[in-house]
Parts: sequence; C-alpha cells; structure tokens
Amino acid sequence: MSSCRNFALSLLRRRETLQIEGESLLRRCLNTFDLTALGVGTVIGAGLYVVTGELARDVAGPAVVISFFIAAAAAFLSGLCYAEFSSRIPKAGSAYIYTYVALGELFAFIVGWNMILEYLIAAASLARSCSEYINSIAGGEIYKFFINDIASWKDITFLGPFPDFLAMAIGVIITVIVCLGVQHSAIFNKITTVINILVICFVIIAGLFYVESNNWSSPKKFAPYGVSGILTAAGSCFYAFVGFDAIATAGEEAINPKRSLPLSIMFCLIISFLAYFGVATVLTLILPYHRLSRFAPLAEAFATRGFPAARYVISIGAICATSSCLMCNSFAAPRVVYSMASDGLLFSFFAKVNQRTFVPVRATVLDGLIVCTLAVIMDIRQLVEMLSIGTLVAYSMVALSVLLTRYQPGVPSVTIEGDVYQENTRKWLKKLCCKKEDKEGDYEVLSNEDEKVQQDTDFMTSSDMEKAEPSPESCCRASFAAASLVLGITGLCLTLTLAYPHLAKKEVWAILLACFFGLVILMSLMVLERQPKNDATFPFMVPGCPYLPTISIFINVLLVVKLKYWTYVRFGIWMVLGFFIYFFYGYRHSNEALSSHDEVHQYILPDTPPIKQRVEVLQPDKLKRTHRE
Repeated sequence: MSSCRNFALSLLRRRETLQIEGESLLRRCLNTFDLTALGVGTVIGAGLYVVTGELARDVAGPAVVISFFIAAAAAFLSGLCYAEFSSRIPKAGSAYIYTYVALGELFAFIVGWNMILEYLIAAASLARSCSEYINSIAGGEIYKFFINDIASWKDITFLGPFPDFLAMAIGVIITVIVCLGVQHSAIFNKITTVINILVICFVIIAGLFYVESNNWSSPKKFAPYGVSGILTAAGSCFYAFVGFDAIATAGEEAINPKRSLPLSIMFCLIISFLAYFGVATVLTLILPYHRLSRFAPLAEAFATRGFPAARYVISIGAICATSSCLMCNSFAAPRVVYSMASDGLLFSFFAKVNQRTFVPVRATVLDGLIVCTLAVIMDIRQLVEMLSIGTLVAYSMVALSVLLTRYQPGVPSVTIEGDVYQENTRKWLKKLCCKKEDKEGDYEVLSNEDEKVQQDTDFMTSSDMEKAEPSPESCCRASFAAASLVLGITGLCLTLTLAYPHLAKKEVWAILLACFFGLVILMSLMVLERQPKNDATFPFMVPGCPYLPTISIFINVLLVVKLKYWTYVRFGIWMVLGFFIYFFYGYRHSNEALSSHDEVHQYILPDTPPIKQRVEVLQPDKLKRTHRE
C-alpha cells in the first residue's frame, strides 16, 4: 500500500521555482514588438483565411461572429493566466513548465504532450492552406496535376482528396528558416505580419462598399443553426486564438521576459479579436452564408460581387499570413520538445542546442518531418477539430494552476526592477499591464517560507484569513476543493450539453441534475474562500481569483464537451502514445526523479557497521585511570 502511495505522489512531484532560474542555452534577442508580432503572426492567418468561411457556411451561419466572441472571451481569460505565469517563470516550456510548477509532473506531461499536438496540427493545416491559396493564384492547375497525374483517394474521409506535395515543400522551407536562428525567424515573421495586417484593413474597408444588411435581417438568416451551432462553432473558433501561447514559448529568448511577455499576450489577443470579428462581419454581410466558398471564402466573395482584383490581393495576403503562422507554430513546437527533453520527460537527444544558431535543431527537424507528413495526407477539417481539444486542455490546466498557486505555501515572490536584461519599452506600456513593485533592486526571488506559520483555518474570520499563511493542511483542502470544482464544472457542462432538450422541456430530473452540479461548484468556491492565500506577488497577477480562473475553466470545458466523438477518439490515441513514452522513459529519467534519488543516496555512508555489531566506548575517566596504573 505504501509503495502505491509513493508511486502516486511521485506522479505529482513539482518543479521548484528556484531550480528553474538560471542561464539559458538560447539567445535573448526578442523585444516586446517582436513578441507581439510573433503572437499576431500566429493567431491572425489560419482562422481568418481558412476556417471563418467554412464555419459560417456549415456550422453557425453569420452568427459565427458570436462564436468568435465566445472563443475570444475564453482566450482572453486564459491569456490573463498565461500572462501571470510568463511574468513569473520566463522559460521556453510555456504551459508545460507552468503546470509542472503548480500541479505536478504527470499533469505537466499531459499539457506538454498536448501542446506538441496543438502546434503540429496547426502547422500542418497551415501548410495545406498556404498551398490552397498558391493553387488558387495558379488557376487550380497545381491541384489538377496532383489529382490526375499522381494520385487521389476520395473515398477515405479522414485523408485529404490527394497528396499535397506543395504543402510539404512549404513545410520544408519554413523548417529551414526556423533552423537558421531566432533572428531570421523574427525578420521573416515581421515582414509577413505587416503584409497580413494591410490585407485585413483592405478587406474590411473594401468590404463595407458591398455589405447587404438583408443577410442579417432575421434570426433565421443570422443564426440558421441555432444556439447549438454557435457553441459548436465556438469550439472550432478556438483555432483562431491558439497562437498567443506561442509567445510564452519564447520566454528564454525574450530580452526582458517578465515585462514584455504579459504585454505581448494582451496586445496580441486584442488585435486578433478585432481582426477576426471585423472580417467575419464583413464576409457574412457581403454574401449569404450558404453561398460562401469552402476553400477561399474571402477571395471568392469579392470576385462574386464584381471585384475580381481583390481576389489576387487577398490571395497574396493569405499566403503571407499562413506562412507567418506556419513559421510561428514551427518555432514554438521545438521549444516545448526542447523544454520537456531538458527535464528528462522526453528523449535527451532533443535537448541539444546548436552552438552557432542557438536553436534546438534536432527538435526542429523532427517537428518539420511530422508537419510535412501530416500536410501531405490529412484532411484540414479533422486537423482543426483535434487542435481545439488539445488547446482547451492546456488552457484549462493553466487556469487551474493559477487558482491553486494562491493557496500553496512557500510560493516565492518575483520582482523585475533592475532586471539584468533591459529593453526599450515605453513607460505607458509598462504601466498598462505590469504591476509596479514597492521595492527596488536587482531581480530576486523572495521566499518567506521560513516565516510561515501553520494554522487551522476551518473556523477563521475574514480578518484572520487576511493575516494567515497557507499551510500544508490548508493547501490540501484547497486542492480537494479545486478537484471538486473541476468535477462540478465538468458535470454541469455535460448536463447543459447532453440534457439540453430535457432542460428546455423543464423535466425535473434534468433540472435537479444541473442544480446538483451547480451546488458542487458553489460549495467548492466557498471552501476555497475559507482557505488562506499566500502573499506572493508577481509583475502581473490575475485579478478576481478564484472566480476569473473558474470562469475560464468553465468556458474551456463547455467547448470541449461540444466537440465531436471522433475528436475524443483521436485525442485518446494520442494520449495513449504519450503515456507509453512517459511511463517507460520519462518517469524514470525525469530530472526530479533523479534529484530525489540522489538526495536519498547522499545520506548513505560507506563502511557502515552491521546493526548487530557490538561497539564499546571507553569513557575518558576510565582511560585516565588506566594510564595512571
């Protein structure tokens, strides 16, 4: 029994913040503008030029604008959580390392493994999307050649209709650029992102001359698929906002990460939402939703309305946008692999960094091979659905990590005044998102663990709660409350989704079930409010904890349960493969496992006498008496 308990505890071993600080093998050369461009380049492109028209046509209709709003709200709440951790732990692992510090090793592996899936699928679908726009400019001749002269397999639903070797070639080119170094990647990204923004402005301004309000004139025209379609589309709309977490993967390459990372995340989400909302509005007002093209909705919409020149402008912009997004995802995935390999959870072969380019080349090449393979054969619709579930799981874990961090004892504070790495950032930008510290001095980690007093907080008043410090007992209670909170949220989301027809009919059992899970959520929040919070401070902190992280978890879980059955099947297969790697390799080679093993062995002394050996010690008086005689 004790061995099972020790095994379970070993799965929850956490990284210490002090162990994370240290010199990085990567080069710090990215400022706030570079990081914001990295996020915007990742976010704006894929959903704008690929998914928007498809969702409006087949899933939500013009009400896709509401779906984007729901997805953006969930992404913004998740962005707040990422901003806090990025200012506290500026490392390359992003959500993986955040979860490792707050929740433990097994949860960290789940998050990291899903992040790899997220970036791989995003990059593969983007390579195929870029190929589609190049084919559009070429008049469809490229795809005709692939279908007629190479191969096609239209009867296999989960594969693309033909092997897209153009997408594979694009993936190879982007992989080479990423391998050349972060500065080359940043220059390429900024150029393509500027072109992308200019095209978006062109679409919105030019589209205003062709809008028809009749396309939104009735509820049937605006939301033809109802509330269910809006929520279903919102899950896929998360594809549009998955890029902001790529900013956090550049934590070891940012000049001033504790300040520039949270700023960049906020700016990225605001700019991206405005772009998606504006383009989706114009697109569904230009043409009725059922007339939108499946492959190039924006370009075909303008061509249909008598503006054929816009088709080529949009196609060029789409190529730049998807290329930038592809590069950013190809940039982020190797950083996660590198971080996990450095911690021993993945093969150490991928932890090597090239001494000339300061890039994890081996991890980057592996990423490129997988992306190119997926881009050749997979169907983009299947890729988008798998992308949503992996992203939502990672976002939920980060939100839960922020919530639990407040109740953990010994959490070190972080200051940024006088940071070693300086950056030319405007003062008003610093004040906008970054918390001003009361103390000045060099960057330091402040831990008050030795001063904390363990107290029983079951019957504390509110004034006592403010003075109390978390203890292992209160942290345990908070953990159980958080687990109950997640279970209650999951149950409520399943009830609202699966039993929605019964709730609409006001059936008693469905109402009681929803009330039960709602009561579990309220009771869990009440227990959390009764527990003392630590006084740790970071440059950026999520306000309204535990309520905002709870709302973030609720939205993420609600979107997860709306996904299709086959999405869970593919996700389960991916996780089975991940657990096989973890339990047969990562669990034993983890740095945390090796360090704890070393700590045990350092107390074993050589030449230890047997337990039953009799040892006689002569007293000093007896020795003196013997010498005198």
